Amino acid sequence: MVITVTLNPAMDKTLCIDNFSLGKVNRSSKVRHDIGGKGINVSKVLRNFDVDSICTGFLGGLWESYFLEELKNRNIKTDFVSIKGATRTNTKIVDHLNRIYTDINEAGPEVSKEELDSFIGTFKELCKAGDIVVLSGGVGPGVPKDIYGTLIKIAKEKGAITILDAEGPLLEEGIAQKPNVIKPNIHELEKLMGERYKSEYEVIKAGRILVKQGIEKVLISLGDKGALLVTKDAVYSCQGLKVPVKSTVGAGDSMVAALVYSIIKEFHQGDTLKFANACGAASVSIEGTEACTLEQVNSLLELIEVHIKEVNGLIDR
Repeated sequence: MVITVTLNPAMDKTLCIDNFSLGKVNRSSKVRHDIGGKGINVSKVLRNFDVDSICTGFLGGLWESYFLEELKNRNIKTDFVSIKGATRTNTKIVDHLNRIYTDINEAGPEVSKEELDSFIGTFKELCKAGDIVVLSGGVGPGVPKDIYGTLIKIAKEKGAITILDAEGPLLEEGIAQKPNVIKPNIHELEKLMGERYKSEYEVIKAGRILVKQGIEKVLISLGDKGALLVTKDAVYSCQGLKVPVKSTVGAGDSMVAALVYSIIKEFHQGDTLKFANACGAASVSIEGTEACTLEQVNSLLELIEVHIKEVNGLIDR
């Protein structure tokens, strides 16, 4: 089973406002609502890929029943812990005219120690040997920064595969428990390593450091410049695809879903990177945080070329 963890879900409200202006009255031409949170987004994509998963985490307030009903309608299983606080709303402002995309994210509800302990108990019950566990996104107030490290330790002891997609202290604390796979974007990687990278070679070196620390795969998103996949034996790279951008939200989550799908289908590492890059490109061409389909992803695969940049420590510069 695939388990996706979303500790701070959000209702994603997308407003389309051409020529959005600060300090003025703006009128939206279109509004849409999508259930979101990084783990939930991963499950939405996997469902479109005909892969079952179960969503867990925290839900509360007015949006709780809406989330559960929507996930049920999508045939996605759930085992959330209900909390007293209200699930947040994140607002996305899309200005197609100027190609500017603005996110306004709420902090999220306070989580009590009792609610956190209840979730950890639920998580322990869910995890089984051979499961793929996706831990992604931020956390709300009251959730410790080492939570992903705690969950990775539990999952690994159960014999599950772990994928971590987080940033800042959550990522730093999480990798201390050596998840199988991590997916930082370039900015998250720079923050983690305390560096600013000026070349692909420097990014590869950073990925190699993380692999030497015990992480099997490091998928690094470079935005419109493509992506890198660093493993113990080789480094793979591919260029970004030029697609019409309708929303930048959820592209990374689609790449995480691609990692899950690649593990299930036993893809070669190069094909894993190609599939992940296609998932990210397909995602940005869709409005809101709606999930890309396998058909959309497959239509982009032939446009992507993957190159081996390094084999057994030898870098092609």
